[in-house]
Amino acid sequence: MHELGLTRNVVSIVAEHARDRPVKRVRLAIGPLACVERRALSFCFDIVAEGTVLEGANLEFVDADGDTFVIKEYELEEAA
Repeated sequence: MHELGLTRNVVSIVAEHARDRPVKRVRLAIGPLACVERRALSFCFDIVAEGTVLEGANLEFVDADGDTFVIKEYELEEAA
């Protein structure tokens, strides 16, 4: 299941850019030829994000063309 590796990379990249700020939402763009199972990504995301700034973040998907698989955007929690 390569979705686990993909999820680890997504969490790592977003966490690095978030710089210790909690992440509220992550949106991935996935094309039909990317050979990525969205349900498997969702399952892995909660497990991989545990204990990171992405813990509790919502994972959302956007349809894309071809074999696209990119982090479209992420949203940080607002400062208190």
